[in-house]
Amino acid sequence: MKELELIEKFSEALEKCLDNVPRSAIDRVDREVRLTNGMVADLVVDLKVLGRRQRMLVEAKSSGQPRRAREAIDQLKRMLSDSRVSDAYPVFAAPYISEASARICRECETGYLDLVGNCGLAFDNAYVERVSPENTYKERRSRASLFSPKSSRVIRLMLGGSRPWQVQQLAASAEVSLGLVSKVKKELVEREWILSTEDGIKLSNPEQVLEEWAQSYSYRNSDVAEYYTMASNDESEATVAGWCKENRVRYALTGFSGARMSSPRVRYNRSTIYVDSNPEVVAASTELKRVETGGNALLLKPYDEGVFQESRVLYGSRVVGPVQLYLDLQSMPGRGEEAAEEVLVRELRPLW
Repeated sequence: MKELELIEKFSEALEKCLDNVPRSAIDRVDREVRLTNGMVADLVVDLKVLGRRQRMLVEAKSSGQPRRAREAIDQLKRMLSDSRVSDAYPVFAAPYISEASARICRECETGYLDLVGNCGLAFDNAYVERVSPENTYKERRSRASLFSPKSSRVIRLMLGGSRPWQVQQLAASAEVSLGLVSKVKKELVEREWILSTEDGIKLSNPEQVLEEWAQSYSYRNSDVAEYYTMASNDESEATVAGWCKENRVRYALTGFSGARMSSPRVRYNRSTIYVDSNPEVVAASTELKRVETGGNALLLKPYDEGVFQESRVLYGSRVVGPVQLYLDLQSMPGRGEEAAEEVLVRELRPLW
């Protein structure tokens, strides 16, 4: 959304914030107010809060990510040096303001407001806070872009350890273009999730990045085929692995099958295996019978070959890397979240 569109919708969003505050109303809204110090305020708003006159100075951005929040706060501080608005309350506005950005605003004594009416406004005589359970303006596009199949190859590599990366190294290792790595880097900068060092770039908060990815991820992003076999989990996994090795087909255990390899305490009744081939061909050769429900074996045709990144051999079987294992488990029913937490604690945090 362009900043001009945001400014036009601001009054309606502010009214929503003030809905339940008695004796409160917007008196006047002035757009693009030129100040004596040469800066231009997006909005200067005169209003009443609990019957008391207040003035707001608003800086609007098309993105509510942390970097944009800091930019807005810096601009607002400089604007407040103008005598015309020196008594105004500074407010950052965006289509959607993330929790990280809201925290930055609170720390800098700046209000915030997005287009659904989520807000945190600390006036002299009142504190107005509103949290909407659903934000129709939430920046799904940037999340989708950051964790799209090819972009996620870059993220997966960066989550695999604490080493710094050169852009060229990331592109070569992830088998993507330099341009795509640059776009991913730009988005990470916007979210303040990246650190630049003399040796390259690395994630500043890998666990937060992983959690964000998990929110929009499901193992069912891949094509999932369900089967039944009379064999045990160990036997069916060994049979599929053996066939894949013999036929030079990439495969990797995931889900509870993968978790069991790093934690023998895991108990499960359904095997889950990525196969880089037509699952029906694999099934026909390994005595797996296709079923619609109630199966005890899942064959997953990967949504992207990146799922095989960082895979490793454990006890003779190839298993997806810790990042992929965490993501798959997190989206699986039947204590999947609990198993994912163990992967996080035992395997991922020590890497970071």
